[in-house]
Amino acid sequence: MNNKYTCHSGGCPGADMAWETEGYKYGVHTISYSFHNHQQQGKNQKILTRDELEEGYFYARLADKTLKRNFDHIQYPYVRNLISRNWFQIKNSDEVFAIAKTMTKTTIEGGTGWAIQMAIDNRKTIWVYDQVNKHWWTHVYKADPNVFFGDVFVPMENYVPSISKKNFAGIGTRDLTDDGMNAIIDVYKNTLMAK
Repeated sequence: MNNKYTCHSGGCPGADMAWETEGYKYGVHTISYSFHNHQQQGKNQKILTRDELEEGYFYARLADKTLKRNFDHIQYPYVRNLISRNWFQIKNSDEVFAIAKTMTKTTIEGGTGWAIQMAIDNRKTIWVYDQVNKHWWTHVYKADPNVFFGDVFVPMENYVPSISKKNFAGIGTRDLTDDGMNAIIDVYKNTLMAK
């Protein structure tokens, strides 16, 4: 087991499981956050308690101030719990690697978008692979930690990031393409093959 890195993920099909299974090839330990009655495939599940889910709801509501997706009006508790679970992927990581189905300079769709906004709200290092444009983006913050307006994602064409922190989130879309899978493989190779 490679004790140098721990991946925090969600154990869902697509990018989550790709980060986990590819990481195991290098001995990277993965914690897959889950909740009662959640169907996921992670080998090392961390089942969140009711209190932990409530904590996640708090951070989802903070993210919703920017996203404006009406978290409290989501009809299905299962979906709210999925979004809550995203908080623990972010909380326990120091940098985030995500595979996005689609994105713009300010928006990432789906559950990945919720997780990334939580990461922005907590000023984490963020890398997002855009499967449409086929390159990585990084999030750049304004210098003042109290000013978030104007923060943007900057394209990093012809660049492959590497994992630089012990605890990282490896997350993303269920609709993983071959390009998205190759982006995950490249991050692990760039980080661990040269070490």
